[in-house]
Amino acid sequence: MDSKSNEAQAYNYNGYAQQPTAAYGGATGHPTDGYEAAQADQTRYSYDQFSTQAQQVTHPTEQAAWNGVDPQQSEQNTQYYAQPTAQAHHNGEEYAAAGYGSIGANSGQGEIHNAYGASGYGYNQVAPQPTMQPVHGGQLQPNTGFGPQVPAPKPKKEERIDSSQIPRWSPDDKTDEPLKKYYTRSGASPPPSTNPFIAIDEGNCSPRFIRMSTNYIAQDAELVDQTKLCIGAIIQPLAEQTNAEEPPPIRDFGEQGPIRCSNCRAYVNPFFQFVDHGKSFICNMCTAKNTVPEHYYCNLDPKGFRRDRNDRPELCRGSIDIVAPADYYDTPVTDPCYLFVVDASYPSLMTGLLDTALESIRDSVDELRQSCPRARVGIITYDQNLYFYSVKKGGKEPRLDVVADTEDPFVPVVPQTCMLPISDEKEADLLYQILELIPKVHQFNHVADNTGMPKNDKRAFGAATQAGAMLLEKIGGKLILVLSKLPDHGVGKLESRDDIKLYHTSKESTLLIPQGSFYSKLATFCAQAKVSVDIFACPNTYVDLATLSQLTRTTGGQIYYYNSFHAHKDGEAFHRDMYRNISRYTAFQAVMVIRCSKGLSVTQRYGNFFAKEANEMEIPVIHCDSSFGIMLSHDTKLDTKEACIQTALLYATPEGERRIRIHTISLPVTSTLCNLFRHSDLDTIINLSLKQAMSQILYKCSPKDARKALYTACIESLFIYRKYCSTQHSPGQLILPEPLKLLPLATLGMIKHNLFHSGQSMDERAFETALVGSMPTYVACSFVNPCLFSLTDMPDFACVEGKDGRVFLPPVLKLSSDSITEEGVYLLDDGRALKIWIGGSAPQKVTDQLFGTVQVVEGGPAVLQLLYDEKASPTSLNARVWNLITQLRRNCPSFKTLSIVTRNTHTGSSSLDVCQFFDHLIEDAARKNKWNSKDLGTKSDGRCGEMSYIDFLCYIHKGIQDKFF
Repeated sequence: MDSKSNEAQAYNYNGYAQQPTAAYGGATGHPTDGYEAAQADQTRYSYDQFSTQAQQVTHPTEQAAWNGVDPQQSEQNTQYYAQPTAQAHHNGEEYAAAGYGSIGANSGQGEIHNAYGASGYGYNQVAPQPTMQPVHGGQLQPNTGFGPQVPAPKPKKEERIDSSQIPRWSPDDKTDEPLKKYYTRSGASPPPSTNPFIAIDEGNCSPRFIRMSTNYIAQDAELVDQTKLCIGAIIQPLAEQTNAEEPPPIRDFGEQGPIRCSNCRAYVNPFFQFVDHGKSFICNMCTAKNTVPEHYYCNLDPKGFRRDRNDRPELCRGSIDIVAPADYYDTPVTDPCYLFVVDASYPSLMTGLLDTALESIRDSVDELRQSCPRARVGIITYDQNLYFYSVKKGGKEPRLDVVADTEDPFVPVVPQTCMLPISDEKEADLLYQILELIPKVHQFNHVADNTGMPKNDKRAFGAATQAGAMLLEKIGGKLILVLSKLPDHGVGKLESRDDIKLYHTSKESTLLIPQGSFYSKLATFCAQAKVSVDIFACPNTYVDLATLSQLTRTTGGQIYYYNSFHAHKDGEAFHRDMYRNISRYTAFQAVMVIRCSKGLSVTQRYGNFFAKEANEMEIPVIHCDSSFGIMLSHDTKLDTKEACIQTALLYATPEGERRIRIHTISLPVTSTLCNLFRHSDLDTIINLSLKQAMSQILYKCSPKDARKALYTACIESLFIYRKYCSTQHSPGQLILPEPLKLLPLATLGMIKHNLFHSGQSMDERAFETALVGSMPTYVACSFVNPCLFSLTDMPDFACVEGKDGRVFLPPVLKLSSDSITEEGVYLLDDGRALKIWIGGSAPQKVTDQLFGTVQVVEGGPAVLQLLYDEKASPTSLNARVWNLITQLRRNCPSFKTLSIVTRNTHTGSSSLDVCQFFDHLIEDAARKNKWNSKDLGTKSDGRCGEMSYIDFLCYIHKGIQDKFF
């Protein structure tokens, strides 16, 4: 009897019939289709055989029997199946409230056989199950049909669901294979954003530049509404590429300018159709017919393609850089300007922030002199006054000007005297003199006055920011702000409104609404002046990032947040972040326009930019980490075979050249739901879902409502797939499309994230919403689904640098406390930070290699630090762990700090550190795991945020079944 016939059985529970519910299995391998055109388009799964003896389930989900994917099945999906033979959990009624329904007290017997098809793929076949009849006390017993029923022996407690078979993320990085190549016109879906690959531009741009949520475009809006999937894209115009990838070629069309459609103004691309023997072309965006300029004419080959197609990058490449003609801009290109505005008040001196900032600026200037010799650098410091440092022409020493009027600040210097060209040796030496002068200027700020209070304990942050913007008004550039405490003096002064009584209430979200209009107006002023604002917030108390983040969100900037800053703890992270901020590839005075095929339009845009006009995004400064999200909608039904999206970014390079970066992607149009699901991209869906939820939290709803929207969308999407794309399977099976088999886990990771829970620090939440708004896709994946590695059980190949410089990651463990033992040492990467957990019984040899001798601090606990041994063998544990850390930190927009968590009595971390570590193990029920004997409370005021991964899969399946019945 096969699984389908078994599925059709109804089971009698205490006198009523109940439909079978779900149990879960999953893929043992990672899909590899889509990287090479010749690879197969089917994936098969092999499921482990379970014990043949029925067991009582202590988990509040049903006892499971599994069946695998039929080898003859033509669809590419993952399916799960279970018999409803569960023993009741002691809190079954609680789960009923969550949508499970009550579960009777039952036990059952069954036998599972393993069968093999001719293809060689394993799958399980479930044997016929006996029907269940009630006996004394309502206990259900097997009815075999032979003689009187006798009570069955009480089964041994054991969880029948093998959680190791549930779908999870795993890096697809084999040591015996070269980097996989992705051909952009192969028709295959892009590889995961977190996996290494080489993109080959065949006419569509690399997914590093534009990554679609589905690689088929729906024919009409009705089809999109049915899928319940977000349809859009993540755009990263200046994304970093691997050394093996060719950068976009530079094309100069001369004074005539680039070829463009006269109707929609789209730029020439590989999908222009040339007709009339090459004398005309039909625009792929709007279908308008255009005349080819005489200087650009070329005849066609027998297939209708221009004969010079492969000689012109714009006709065969999806990404190109066009040298912009003079009439494309109305202002001259200025030198790149970097103006640092540094807090020098009492807290900044006491925490070491001022010294850390000055040292970081000095090292960043050294880097700028090599990478951007045209750059100019200036510095302003502030406490309750403003301090301007300048050098007169021909001067030999710096000049200091102090402005005490912070209610109506003014700039006492001109850009030519305070923005120093670092390519000039004398000017650069004067800048270094200024950096040495600043500590002397503010050396008495820590001295108490006659009242016992420190001098200059006020911060005129608003006035300093306004003065910096005024200084850069005519020349544009980067304004880099350093802040130690809430702005409390002069214009832009803010009130401390972090009222803990509002936490966990309906008014909590009001704390994310910006105070007043000063910073909003200042942000608009900066954007219009082509000034970008970055903020390095280093407070020990509340600073109202919800208000200050307007400066970065509107100007294309970035915010960095170091809670409870102290130089010995956060100095390295500050220094690394400042260095990357300055050294990464950066362009200036950018404007981006996004065009779509006729019938499509952009309805929503996410990211840090200024929307001056409906179709233009002004970005004063854009860099390789800048990322933007868009949502698409249909205006009319698409009547073409392919639909296209094109982005055009006009920008100024650090060398002072105006260019237009063009990215084009053309995708097939489909009228079937199945194509949309089978070619969906989970990484992009995660990123767009985060951005949508972030927008809702900021402007519309509470975190609870945002969580509900996330899991409702997950259920609705999988229900639609189940109903319309997988109709041959029994309703008792949970069917997941292959590209979305990890959607439930991703959704669980999102709804368990601190961003979507009440009670979190308002500054932390404001920072994370700002982070999500401009987050690249590969960061978003780690943000919702951390990676856990064992450092004591790594394969020999792991974390050893190969001949080509590649470092292969060790296997990723499931995000559950079951993965952690007392004898192990583990590394957790949550996308923002790295945490090492040391088991209480970790081998002394391992801890000595990694941490050396424990340092004891007088009056406090021992301090553990990860050693860095330059003389260590490349294959030693210490060297391999550092290789892993370096690899995880590579190319991240911000530096991932490293902390050590342990329960050792001598080197113990706080209970909060331990709880936060285990909060990232999203497959466990919220703060309930084998390391906690008691329930420490939940992060959630909603059922889904408390569930384990298995529970959540059951919840999703139950939601899908409810929609059927």
